[in-house]
Formats: sequence, C-alpha cells, structure tokens
Amino acid sequence: MDPVSQATLGAIAALTVSRPGERGRAALIGAIAGAAPDIDVLIKSSEDPLLGLQYHRHFTHALVFAPVIGLLVAALAALVPKIRSAGFGRLALYGIVGALTHGLLDACTSYGTQLYWPFSGYRESWDVISIIDPLFTGPLLLALVLTFVLRSAFWARLGLIICLGYLGFGVFQRENAESWARELADQRGHTVERVSARPSFANQILWRTVYLSDGTYYVDAVSIFPGREPVHYEGGAVEDFSGEDAEILVGSDNVLAGDVARFRHFSQDFLYRWPSDPGIIGDLRYSVLPDSVKPLWGIRVDPTRPDEHVTMEYFREVGDGSVGRLWKMIGGKPLDDQ
Repeated sequence: MDPVSQATLGAIAALTVSRPGERGRAALIGAIAGAAPDIDVLIKSSEDPLLGLQYHRHFTHALVFAPVIGLLVAALAALVPKIRSAGFGRLALYGIVGALTHGLLDACTSYGTQLYWPFSGYRESWDVISIIDPLFTGPLLLALVLTFVLRSAFWARLGLIICLGYLGFGVFQRENAESWARELADQRGHTVERVSARPSFANQILWRTVYLSDGTYYVDAVSIFPGREPVHYEGGAVEDFSGEDAEILVGSDNVLAGDVARFRHFSQDFLYRWPSDPGIIGDLRYSVLPDSVKPLWGIRVDPTRPDEHVTMEYFREVGDGSVGRLWKMIGGKPLDDQ
C-alpha cells in the first residue's frame, strides 16, 4: 500500500506492545520499519525495464526478512542515546513488529507479494483492499494521534482492531463479488475456469471481476453492499494470452520470451493482447475504470527483435468524466452509456 498507510500501521503495531515510557520510541521505530521494505523500489535498470517489477515486493517483503529489517532499524535507532536507553531488546521488538506489518498489508492488495521467499516465489494477493484507501488509513492516523494526545495505548489497540475489521469486511465483499461473478457466468452459459474479484480504487464497494471461460476473459464491474441488490456494469471480453500463444509469438530461449514469462509471473497469468494495440500485452488485473479492458500497464513486444528487452507502457491517464463515472458506479447509479 501507500507509504503513509505502511508507516502508520507499523507505528500502531509497535505501540500495541510498547511500555508507557517508550511510546515515542516505539512509534518512530515501528513507522520506519513499517515503511522500510519499500526500499526495493531502488532496484531498477535502464537496460531492463522489468527488473523493478520483478524485485518490488520481493525479498524485502518476505516474512523471513522482516526480522532482518527490524533489527537494522533498531540498530540505527540505537545510535541515538535517548532512544538507546530503552535497551536494544525493546527496540528490536518494535522494529520487528513494525516490519512484519508491511508484507502482510501488501498481501491484502491485488499487486502480489512474495511473502514466502525464499521457499516459494508465489505472489500472494488476498484482493481485499485497494493500494490506496482513505477509509483504512484515516482511522489508523486518528488512533495514532489519540494514543499520544490521551497518553494511552488503548487507542492504538483499538485502531488495530478497526484495521483488522476493515480487512475482514474486504474478505466478505470479495467473496460476495466472486460469487456474483460465477452466477453471472452461469447466466451467460459459461463454464468458469478461473475467477477473481478485486476492489476498485479507494473503496470496497465497487469491484472489478474477471473470469476465464473457454479461452476468453470476461470483465465486469459490480457495486455490491450488504442489504442492497448488486448493480452490474458490463465490461468487455478479451482473448487469453496463454503460454502457447506466447511461444508462437515470441519463440523460446531468447530475451523477449524471458521477459514475457517474467511479466506473466508478475501479473499472475492474467495476460491478454490489447485489441486496440496488439503489440501491447496487458495485465488484465488492473484498469483505470473497473469495467474497462484497457490495461493500466503492459509490455510492448517486438517479435522481430527477440534478443532485446520489452518496453513498459502505462495508461494511467484519467479521461474526462472518469472520476464522475467511477463515483456513480460506487453508488450503484446508472451510467449514461449503459
């Protein structure tokens, strides 16, 4: 998630195990350790555009690496005499607790986090929260402020409980959205081979659903909330870009084929060729609008240059009316073009 959320959750977690006289130290160390794993964004290459994607949310986000980060942050903090007086053991505790929150929170999003490295390269994504969600971050920030204003760790613990409750609500919503997508596929006469539901930007009400049937991905959006009938926003359909398709297009045992394989791993195999520009292999998990088949990002492949790396392309621009359209969909209101 965003750095503010990561740092705040790290501070809150450290405060829940802090002593009354150590809250300032705990919050500071927890916040730094909670944000520190994202230092992997510095891993990049001007020659290999996929290197950054490959190593973001990689080993620095692994559960087994959290104690290393926590201890490093504690060691740096111990260089300050006023902080060192708490004892290195306490500082290490705050650092490790803070660092542990980072990978776990990132795994709650859809991006994919290698929690189990080095034992597994699987990209864990629980798809329960957007990478930015003010309804998650706001209460955490308030709990952090109240902890110091009212001088009680009770507020930090309450903030953590609210945080977990919100993530739990995301699990509930995701399951409902996936069930809705399966029912929709059944109504269309489709046999579902795989299905996913992911929250749209900054909310847990509007969901992007993608399911695969007979080599075709179907994209839809649904506004769903307890006690209210789901509202369907029909999207589009695109052909799956399978491993066999990739070998036909770019061959094997070359740089280009390796890049496509890496992008497939990153996107959790949700690949397709964008119909508007077949040179782009897109990541179907994301789009600016949840009912769109236009990718948020993709790789451009040139089969005539098998020994050159792909290029990354981004389609993040928000068109006229996109924000208003998204807001209408979150509220379950009808759209002018549907």
